[in-house]
Amino acid sequence: MVLAIALSVAATSTPRTQAAIVPVVALTPLALAAAPTRATAPTVDNSPVAEPPGYWTGPINSAVPAAITGGKVIHDVHALQALLKRPETVIVDVSNAPVRPENLATGAPWLPLPHQAIPGSVWIPGVGLGEIPPAAGDFFRRQLAVATGNDPTRPIVIYCHQTCWLSWNAAKRAISYGYLNVYWFRDGIEGWKAAHLPTAVIEPRVVPAR
Repeated sequence: MVLAIALSVAATSTPRTQAAIVPVVALTPLALAAAPTRATAPTVDNSPVAEPPGYWTGPINSAVPAAITGGKVIHDVHALQALLKRPETVIVDVSNAPVRPENLATGAPWLPLPHQAIPGSVWIPGVGLGEIPPAAGDFFRRQLAVATGNDPTRPIVIYCHQTCWLSWNAAKRAISYGYLNVYWFRDGIEGWKAAHLPTAVIEPRVVPAR
């Protein structure tokens, strides 16, 4: 690429017009290469991690495994849709329930946002942590029994969010309860929404207070 600059100057001392041409100045590719380049944003590494030997007790929102021992992973939303068309399939959302902000004044009204889920989901928050109280474990076991009609062969799909361990832990618990067809939807509700599929507002099933 060559950039040329020329100037013509008219003489005023005589009637004759004279032109003075300034020699061409060229910027060679070598000179252009010295110009600064735009910095690129760092990439986030979401590569799968190895399965832990037990339940995950580290940061909930972090890279997750690509597999779950004893269960199956759904990597494609279309495969999930096909599974949900089977009437015997149970789908469980284990996302955490919203928590009232600590800095909210006592007595001030608080209305959490509606919880958007895959239609037909049973929402059971609090059962996907690495360590849960015995009462929560018993409640989860009972809810799965009711949803499946005590049939351990029925497909159970468990999900929460992308790069979130809650659904992996909960699916691992369901496997430990003896369910034989546990599916983990690794992409979570974000993967469902990214495919422009409909959602439904649902209410949580929580452990009864004692």
